[in-house]
Amino acid sequence: MDELQNKGQVTIHIDGKYGGEPLTPENYDITLMQAVLEHAIALLDLDKRKERPITTYRIESGSVSNVFTTSKQKAVEFASVLALVASTSSIDQLDAKTAVAFEGLQKFAIQNNFKVDVSTSESKEHIVHITPTSYYKRTENLWADAEVYYYGTLVDAGGKNKSNIHLDTKDGLIMIDADKEILASIEGNPLYRKFGVRATAKQNIINGDIDRSSLKLIEMMEFEPKFDMAYLERKIEASTPVWSGIDADEFLHEIREGSYVGQ
Repeated sequence: MDELQNKGQVTIHIDGKYGGEPLTPENYDITLMQAVLEHAIALLDLDKRKERPITTYRIESGSVSNVFTTSKQKAVEFASVLALVASTSSIDQLDAKTAVAFEGLQKFAIQNNFKVDVSTSESKEHIVHITPTSYYKRTENLWADAEVYYYGTLVDAGGKNKSNIHLDTKDGLIMIDADKEILASIEGNPLYRKFGVRATAKQNIINGDIDRSSLKLIEMMEFEPKFDMAYLERKIEASTPVWSGIDADEFLHEIREGSYVGQ
C-alpha cells in the first residue's frame, strides 16, 4: 500500500476516429502509439538514463487512454506544468523540451483530427485540452539564433536519410543534426572519443533556454578535458589590455539591459 501511495499517474487521452471507425484500443495503430510515447517521454523528461523514476505504461479503453504510472513527485511536478498551461493557454513559459512536446501533441491532433486531453492524478481540475483548432505553439519572436558549445563522448553518429550525432555530456545525451560531409571528414573511428562541439540552436531571449530540437552541428573538435594553468595565464595576459579602462559594473549593467553596443 505504501508503494502505491508513492505513485502518481499522467494520462494522455485521445478521442476521435481512425480508419473511419471510433478509436479504441483494438484499432489503436502502433504508429499512433509510438508518437504518443515519444511526446510523453519529452513531457515527463524520461530520456535521462539516471536519476529518474521507473515509469510504466498501459492502455485503457474509453476511446484510448495512455496511462503512465510514475513517482508521485514526478506527477506533482507535471501537475504544476499543466496548471500553468491550462491557466494561460500558452507554452512560452515552459522549458524548450516540454514546449516542443506540447507542439508535437498539437500537430498530432491536427494531423489525425483527434481531441487530446493531458491530465494527472495530482490535479483533477487542471486538464490541457488539445484539439485541431487549439493553438499550442511558441511565440516565434521569443527565440533567437545562438551559438552553443557542448563537451562529451560521441556515442553514435550517422543516419541514412537524416544524419546526426549523439553526444554523452554531463547534462545527459544530446542529439545534434549534422551534415554528412562533416561526419565524413573526421579521421578514424570517432565513436567513444571525446569531442567539443560547436553548434547553432534557437535560444529563448527571456530565460536563456536552449531548444535542443533545433541543434545543428557546425564543428567538432577532439579534446582532452584537463586544466592547463599556463594556457589560462597566457589568455588572461593577452586579453587584459582589451578590457583596460572598462567599468565592469557598468558593462554588466549594459549587457543586462541590452544597451551594450560593443567597442
